[in-house]
Amino acid sequence: MMDGSVHILNPEQTRQMAELAEQAQVELSRFAGEPVDYDATALQLLDEWVERQPSPPRALRILWTAFVGEIFRRRHGGRWALRQEDGQQLLILCPTEGGAFHAVAVTDQIDRRIANGMADSLALFYLHESILLRQPRDL
Repeated sequence: MMDGSVHILNPEQTRQMAELAEQAQVELSRFAGEPVDYDATALQLLDEWVERQPSPPRALRILWTAFVGEIFRRRHGGRWALRQEDGQQLLILCPTEGGAFHAVAVTDQIDRRIANGMADSLALFYLHESILLRQPRDL
């Protein structure tokens, strides 16, 4: 997975992504009317927020990307990375149960969620990817 087109973000870039995720968490908490954590429940709330923003500005897309990515990073021990083919795509590289790494394509999923609505739910994406991360790769 770690070919020449994927680069791990440096510590400063990783810190910046965490700060953007914190901004998203504050805004999502405001949207929900209660504090939210970095978990699957927050993704259900984020799905609602996305639903109410049919044409979100780029800055909001970046906040959403950072928040979803931080959930994977924190919950699955992943690392922020950047894929530079067909534009720049933010990923979280997460270790799998089988000892390999799995790329969670966060930017792509945010784009799909906006384009396709609830058919590409962020909460269901998280569940699906989490299952993949727990499966041995030698099957």
